[in-house]
Amino acid sequence: MDCIICGKQVVNENNRLQKKVKDYLRTTSELDVKHRWIKQWKICYDCSESYTNDHLVDNSEVLQKIEEQKKRKKQLGKALRHKREQEPLGELRAYYIDKYIDYATSKAEQKGQHIVKPPPLRNSRQYDADYIAYVKSSESTAVLIVRDMVKDVDTHGKWIDVRHIKKRFLSHSDEDFSFIIVELFSRKQKPTYPKQMAEETNSDYKNRIAYITWQTATADIHHQRIQGIKGDVYIVLPCLKNEHESTYDKHYIVWDHSHRHFKRVRESNQYVNILKPPIWGYDIVAAKKINHQQLRYIEKNLYRIIGKTHKKSAVTLSIFSPQKKKGTASKLKRELKGERDRKN
Repeated sequence: MDCIICGKQVVNENNRLQKKVKDYLRTTSELDVKHRWIKQWKICYDCSESYTNDHLVDNSEVLQKIEEQKKRKKQLGKALRHKREQEPLGELRAYYIDKYIDYATSKAEQKGQHIVKPPPLRNSRQYDADYIAYVKSSESTAVLIVRDMVKDVDTHGKWIDVRHIKKRFLSHSDEDFSFIIVELFSRKQKPTYPKQMAEETNSDYKNRIAYITWQTATADIHHQRIQGIKGDVYIVLPCLKNEHESTYDKHYIVWDHSHRHFKRVRESNQYVNILKPPIWGYDIVAAKKINHQQLRYIEKNLYRIIGKTHKKSAVTLSIFSPQKKKGTASKLKRELKGERDRKN
C-alpha cells in the first residue's frame, strides 16, 4: 500500500502507526479522518506527523497532493496495461510460434486416417484369439487392399488367402508393404448371417458379420487345400501414400493479452501453415497373375527376393522372375549361328 499524499510505501509492520490509533482511542470512542486513514494504511508515518486532522480535511495543498498522487497512479496503471497488451516481438514471438507448430503438427499426425482399415473390435471377449490376432495383423489390411483397390484382380465370389506379405524396408509404418502375394479360392461354403439384435449397435453387428465371414473363409480354404485344390495366385505391389502430402491448413494465431499467450481463433490476419492430418491410401503400382510353378520359385528364393526389395526403393515385378545369367544370351546366339553355318 502506498501513501495517498506522498506516494511512499506504507510498511505494514510499522507498529508506530497502529500505536497512534490505539493512543487516540484511549481519549475518544470515534476515529477522526486522520486516524482512520492511519488504521487503513492510507498515509505513511511521516505524513501522519506532518498533518493534523484539520489539515487533512480542509487544506487545499493536501487535497492537491492527493489529486496529483491519483493521477500518477492512473498513468502508471495505464502504462502497465499497455505494456501487458503489447504482443511479444522478435525471438520471443518466434519461440511461441515454433512451439505451437510442433504441437499442432503432432496433433495432426495423431488424427491421421487410413482409407483401408479393418473395423475395430469393441467387445473382443466374444471372439477367439485367432480372429483377434488376424484383425490386428497386417494380413487383414492386405486382404482389404486386394479386395477393394486392385482393379486388375477380380475377387468377386472368391476368398482371399494371403500367402506372403512383406513390410517395406526401413518404413515407419507397419501398413507400408513392398509386395503382397495372395491366392484366390472359390466360395464353396456360404456363411449364414443372423439378423441384427435390438440391443446391438451397427458397429457391433458389422464386427459379428466380419467374424462369421472370417470363420467361413478359414474353414473353406482349409477344406479345399486338403482336397488338393489350388487357386489363382497374384502378386500385388502397393505403394503407401499420403493424400494430404504437402498440403496445409491455415491456423490463425493471435496474442491473448489477458492470459499472456498465443491462442487459435477463427479469423485473423496472422496465421501459420500446419500440415493437414494425413489420409493414408495406396497406389497399386502393379498386379500380375502367376502360376504355381512361379510361386514355388518365389518361395524357394524368398529371402533373396526380399533382399532385392531392400536395395530398391521402387519394387518392380522383375525381381520375382528368374534372372538370366550373364553370357547366356550371347552363348545361345553363337550356337544358333554355328548351326546355320553348318547347314550352309
